[in-house]
Amino acid sequence: MNTLINRLDFGDKIYVYLQSDDILSIPYSYTKKIQNANKEQLLNYRLIGGGIGVHFEEIDEDISLGGIISYKIKHELKAS
Repeated sequence: MNTLINRLDFGDKIYVYLQSDDILSIPYSYTKKIQNANKEQLLNYRLIGGGIGVHFEEIDEDISLGGIISYKIKHELKAS
């Protein structure tokens, strides 16, 4: 992968800011643990693998950039 996660932001969706200056968004329903977490729990995250993923400390959940991209492709193709 040529780009990495730089940071997250939490609004109406989870915004994934990439080092390439692209921004991906995923719904809170992306995983059950994320969906059931409160904002304070989600804010307690750290980048893992040099930015290829994110670990949410309090809910013990990992997500990867590859997984996010696969999710986006699958769901955006369904919508077309």
